[in-house]
Amino acid sequence: MSLSSLTSSSSPVSSPKGRRGLPAWLLPCALLAGFLFVFALLFGERLLPAVPVRTVQVVTLRSAASAPAALPATDPARSPDSAATAASDRSLLFQASGWLEPDPYIIEVPVLVSGVVDEVPVLDGQLVEEGQLLATLDDEEATLALEKAERRLATMRSQIAAHCSMVPEVKARIATAGAKVTAAEARLAELQDVAERLANLPPGAASVSEVTAARLQVERQRAVLAEAQSEIPRLQAELETIDYQRVMMGHQFGELETERDLARLALERHRITSPLSGRILHLHVKPGKKRMLDGEDPKSAVVVELYQPEKMQARIDVPLNEAAALAVGQEVELVTDLLPEVTLLGTVTRITGEADIARNTLQAKVSISNPDDRLRPEMLVRAKFYPPAHPPQAAAPTGEDAPSAPPTGSGRLILLAAEEALFDIRKEQAQAWVVSPDSTAQRRTLTLGPERRENYREVREGLRSGEQLILPPFSELAPGARVAATPSNF
Repeated sequence: MSLSSLTSSSSPVSSPKGRRGLPAWLLPCALLAGFLFVFALLFGERLLPAVPVRTVQVVTLRSAASAPAALPATDPARSPDSAATAASDRSLLFQASGWLEPDPYIIEVPVLVSGVVDEVPVLDGQLVEEGQLLATLDDEEATLALEKAERRLATMRSQIAAHCSMVPEVKARIATAGAKVTAAEARLAELQDVAERLANLPPGAASVSEVTAARLQVERQRAVLAEAQSEIPRLQAELETIDYQRVMMGHQFGELETERDLARLALERHRITSPLSGRILHLHVKPGKKRMLDGEDPKSAVVVELYQPEKMQARIDVPLNEAAALAVGQEVELVTDLLPEVTLLGTVTRITGEADIARNTLQAKVSISNPDDRLRPEMLVRAKFYPPAHPPQAAAPTGEDAPSAPPTGSGRLILLAAEEALFDIRKEQAQAWVVSPDSTAQRRTLTLGPERRENYREVREGLRSGEQLILPPFSELAPGARVAATPSNF
């Protein structure tokens, strides 16, 4: 066997056209199959036939029995345990959930001047006392502004002192001018006497030149006297000008004092202190962060948010079907998962003026009388509402206007379910099929109450007002099965 035969390939020469490719229709078919798979995965259940069922709605009514009589008045200093026991002795109206929050609101501590945070000696959740330092801003510029204002004030004080030092000099000049006037008057009288004597001498006793010289000296002395007399009003006017200027400089001094006080106030505002004793809820600053009074962010000026642990309340979202029994002054018991063994006592203080259309609730504020220091805002609580201990009594009508039965508004709200929709009833437990919001069947365990209304039974737990119960037969139902509900006039 030769070398050329060993190196030569025994395989046939490959075709210049290359290997044959995949069919062109394969890619569109794969995309179509993938789309059909995703569509079936998302909407497959809706394509399946739904089980036709008859439904009946859960009814919400007030209990026919009136609330128990008001408990006797107790000592205002009663203990929380006794108060909780007293509340429990009365009938429960309804329950609702909510959250804790400061009473009446969160206290925001803002900066009063814009600046950059220098130091923050406190932390989130820390207890602070009234007047305690919370944060400081960089105060170099404010310190220089205060020093400048103080120097300007000192300069003005020196100017006023120098200005007022001219008053004794002017007064001395006035006194000198007065003395000059007196001397000039005496000299004038002397010269007038000489001139009169020369004029009264016999002719030839004095020369004409002597008489004329005496007369001229009198006139010259009169001019000197007039000049001396005019000096006094000028000096008095100068003294008044000094006094007016002193008043004006006093006003300028007051303005500089105000500027000094403003500079000092601005410097003091670089130290943010706590306005009261409480706990820090949120800390909005850290060293180097800028705080601005006119920022677009509503929290741009806030340093900390405080609340007082001894003043807590709960905001409770009460379903609208229960809100008819809500009233200011109701006693409320609250429990939280943090302190399951502690019962918090509260009173409804106010009811918000607008319902929440999204949640279908009405919010009530419940002030807590025995808050625990371990509680924190936004903790979830469960509230039990009881009728007021002393409900207002209306005047009973007489004659034909007197009702034959107690008013329906005197009892608590209850849920009623059709007995036909219940099965596997065992004492206070029962099973029922409910139509979910996505039109599927849900099996639930219900807790029944003692009250009955014709073909309806009270339900304590497991249902919500307005839900649809499925009526028999149940043979084709399964959890999650799609149903086509037809309301029944049960």
